Amino acid sequence: MTIIKTTIQHEGKTYAGQIGTIKSTRLGVEDHGVMTATLNIEWSGGGIGVGGYTLDSPRKDDSGKHLGRIGTAYGLDHIMRLLETVGVDRWEQLPGKQVIVMFEGDGGWGSISCGIAGITNEKVFDVKVHVNEFLKLEEA
Repeated sequence: MTIIKTTIQHEGKTYAGQIGTIKSTRLGVEDHGVMTATLNIEWSGGGIGVGGYTLDSPRKDDSGKHLGRIGTAYGLDHIMRLLETVGVDRWEQLPGKQVIVMFEGDGGWGSISCGIAGITNEKVFDVKVHVNEFLKLEEA
């Protein structure tokens, strides 16, 4: 069994990395009603789902009545950055591509992924950084 681990340096921070292959994806509305995107990534002896972040937002009228959900700029940008980082043009091209799954800390058992890095390019998609960028834009 070969497990390929690495480290990623990005914006002054060091991440543990695990090289894996995207086996499947999920883009759609989850059973609790929110739009999410997930990459299911596997490697020898393990794997992880990367994603699951809410890509849409509740929509309400002036009285506060719930009117369903609406897409967000954050959600679209999230999908675009995933595609760019993996190095593909369409969602359907993701399965079969290799990526580096990024972890804060040592990346050991029970670690939570914080993003992905490209294998064929130098792109890094740190989900926490992406969320914080959009929160700052909304506050401005």
